[in-house]
Amino acid sequence: MKIHRGRIAQYKHDQLLREYLKQNLNDLIQQKELIVDGKVKTQIATLDLPTLKFGEEAQFLAQGAGGGASGGGASGSGPGGEQVQALGGLLGGDHHGKELHVELDFDEFVKLAQEVLLDELRLPAFHEPARSGEVESQDTPELDDLDRIGLRADLNLEETMVQSLLRNARERGVLDYDVDVQQDAWYFIEDPTTFQNNRSVEIYVLDISGSMRGEYLALVRKTIFILWHYLERRYPTNLRRYVVFQDVAEEKTRDEFFCVESSGGTHISTGFEKAVELLEGVTEYDKFLFMFTDGETSSGDFDLAKKKFEEAVAAFDLVSYGHVNPGGRGIGGFSEYVQEAAKSRGGAVFANLVDLETIRSAMKEFLAFFDGRTARRHAGALPR
Repeated sequence: MKIHRGRIAQYKHDQLLREYLKQNLNDLIQQKELIVDGKVKTQIATLDLPTLKFGEEAQFLAQGAGGGASGGGASGSGPGGEQVQALGGLLGGDHHGKELHVELDFDEFVKLAQEVLLDELRLPAFHEPARSGEVESQDTPELDDLDRIGLRADLNLEETMVQSLLRNARERGVLDYDVDVQQDAWYFIEDPTTFQNNRSVEIYVLDISGSMRGEYLALVRKTIFILWHYLERRYPTNLRRYVVFQDVAEEKTRDEFFCVESSGGTHISTGFEKAVELLEGVTEYDKFLFMFTDGETSSGDFDLAKKKFEEAVAAFDLVSYGHVNPGGRGIGGFSEYVQEAAKSRGGAVFANLVDLETIRSAMKEFLAFFDGRTARRHAGALPR
């Protein structure tokens, strides 16, 4: 029987890592800079096995019937005429090298965090009901639309180059075609009105005013990771955009979004406004806005925030407003307005994020949205 020692070691490593994450997820997930160079750094140490060194520190005797030249200085004769050589260096068993800390790819970290959170939350499994009476066509689809995600073979070179030129002019002040496929690429795709599988566009908007740090960030990130778990099972592709706001709102990359620097005041209106702007040209079937804030908008912004909230509800299929409230205090400010408005609006939900229990409640309400869509689709109110 062959023993796969590598697999055994990997299993033990994964088991140890999961246990570590289970015990320390709350501390890890609220790091200000969660992602560094695409990695999540943990504090769990592994052994760095040493390499043998010669000519350093203590000397150890080695025997052998060597036939080397005599006069080696630190050599002598052992039993049976064997030469005894004095070797310098460290024995492997006496030295364990420096400690290295495990670095995980962000996607791997998310998967492990989801395992831990799903186990703690005991949320229901998501099963999209099988669709009956549909016939799959073998015809090659006509690529009659554009999207920011797609196959490399369907890359629209002209739109991609224009996007690259505009981005470099905006970010670097130079008119260079320096293409970054992750940011600049546009692809030919099939029009979603004829595309059989639903796709989603998800816009995540985060308040980065001075209070949004520590336990606040932990609640936001846990909620987002669980949302990803369900959305990735519902949709074959997920287009995600990220916005942070304080006095002004800015679109960020995924890595920048998870490395926030809290500062400034809070103009919630700017977050809603930027999210609606990002829908320009988007033709995905289901459009989601996930807003996370403590609800304390700056003076003078309240009425404008109400207006922009209404515009967002009209533009998105669902606006999910998360009032981040780790202390469990009373709900006031703009959050109180949204809480009341969501009770009578079909396209808006309100969640008071205090702890894991409230995240569980928010996820159940989010899943109910899909149940409602499925029921309306079967009744003929929505296209398949």
